[in-house]
Amino acid sequence: MREINKLKVFIIAFSILIITSLISVYILRDSKQAAILKSFNIKYIDNTYKTFTVEFEKVPAAKYYKIEILDNTNARNKLYTHETTKTKESFELENLENGVEYSLMVYAYDARGDYRPANEEKTFIWNEITFDETEILLKDEDKVLSVNGDIEQKVYKVKVIANENIIDEYDLKNRDITISKDLFVNKEIIITVQLIIDNVILDEVNLYSNVNPITDAEITTPINESIIPYADFTISYKGFDNVDNRIINIYDEKNKLLKSASMKKNTAILSKELFEPNKKYILEVVGTLEDTYSKSSRVVITTSDQEYAKPVYINKNPKYVKQGSKVELLCDDDTAKIYYTLDGSNPESMGIEYKEPITINENVELKTVAVSTVKHNSIIKTYNINVGKKENVIIYISPSNQYANLGVKEVGYTTEMNEMNDLANYVIERLNEYGVRTYRNKPAAGIDAWNKESMYLGADLHIALHSNASDDHESYGTETWVNNEDSNAFSIASLIQSNLSSIYPYKDLPGYNRGVKYANGALGEVNDDWVYMGMLVEVAHHDYEADAKWIMENKKLIGYNIADSILTYFGYID
Repeated sequence: MREINKLKVFIIAFSILIITSLISVYILRDSKQAAILKSFNIKYIDNTYKTFTVEFEKVPAAKYYKIEILDNTNARNKLYTHETTKTKESFELENLENGVEYSLMVYAYDARGDYRPANEEKTFIWNEITFDETEILLKDEDKVLSVNGDIEQKVYKVKVIANENIIDEYDLKNRDITISKDLFVNKEIIITVQLIIDNVILDEVNLYSNVNPITDAEITTPINESIIPYADFTISYKGFDNVDNRIINIYDEKNKLLKSASMKKNTAILSKELFEPNKKYILEVVGTLEDTYSKSSRVVITTSDQEYAKPVYINKNPKYVKQGSKVELLCDDDTAKIYYTLDGSNPESMGIEYKEPITINENVELKTVAVSTVKHNSIIKTYNINVGKKENVIIYISPSNQYANLGVKEVGYTTEMNEMNDLANYVIERLNEYGVRTYRNKPAAGIDAWNKESMYLGADLHIALHSNASDDHESYGTETWVNNEDSNAFSIASLIQSNLSSIYPYKDLPGYNRGVKYANGALGEVNDDWVYMGMLVEVAHHDYEADAKWIMENKKLIGYNIADSILTYFGYID
């Protein structure tokens, strides 16, 4: 009998041990899932000439870190960006300028893709000498280069190279460097002048005489001989260094010029209205310098015979979905049905037709596709849904600062800046009712400063508020912008666009819902390389009387509608 009792005690003790172990494993697993990014500091940044080293504190929940260095005079001039799992990195920096302040920031990213910036950026000023900006085309006269900075603080050297052969090398004694015209007049030659210290090239400039200084270019998107969707699409290129003008030309397949326009950047959005379905076109980008030199790049494309169905979006932030919540799958395309899988398999071949909201009780890999009988299937969208809740959601509100954009004064519309800042007050008012932390831009600061501030605050969403206008003042309706279909902001932008269109009063006007559009790098505040979860809302057209009147009489309705979409997406309301 005693042996039996001992056995019972052993079994009970063993069972308790097993249960305790399982609970411990569950707690550890759960705590791992719930691990959040903690605040951290950048310890230091140091350099020997152009070799920099940065070290920062380890963040236990971080999957990786991103190091970014910006030019503080132009925050879109990103000098360096690098992802790493280390907390100490060394790297080389190029194109530094004397006297310019640069800022370094480190961001910690977790497994969900959430991020946290370091507590404070590190700044530094490049004190070594560099060349002043100069004209790179040589003329029939001596060329004088000017040097910025204190040339007496160290022993600097000048090296002059002509067509890759060293022709002169000496210690720098004064601020002006003269290149004799005897070296280049009536010659095809490239002269490179370098500023050097301890065998490190601090700066260099290439000067051209009777040689084309424009670097070769290549259209990278779209690819040559590709079939592209019959929809708005992006053209982008790399190369064309040293140009002062860029032009894009569209030809038909017989090389007849259809359209020509200037490009301000290396990316532009081409409207589908410029094309017809199932036809061949030639796209050409031309770079010129002083109307003297030029280079070009061409690709041949064929437009698809059909449009593509619009992608599927969801009504919740996939990173944090409360257990038991119902996630809706949505598609702003009346011709399409939604199919999905929850195990990561292909929804086109293995998908279940979506009929009702999906109840989420555990982490799932949701894949979706919109299938249409009259259009090509949409792209497959993947949403890694995690069960959890995020505290302290941060929204950065960025109303327009365009003070010169005048609206229809007969209905009281003043400027886009005034009215969008007024609208922002209502968005913020509604979000604050639910305890959402909001920040807004400083109009005078400009886009570069807004994007930087948004990132430094750790914003979960950056939303720019604008009103629209057209050349003929006859366009109307509402639209939103994100970087592209794969942008993290795609779902919330689609949700805002759908809900805003639902209260737009002139639904008898064809095309009033202008949809979600893709900037592909052309808009600073939605560029995924510059701001986290960036989107821009064009609430309506301020130069179309009915639209302007609607805005002026319904700012609270519009502002609360936008805010409620945000609150729904981040789980504050159903």
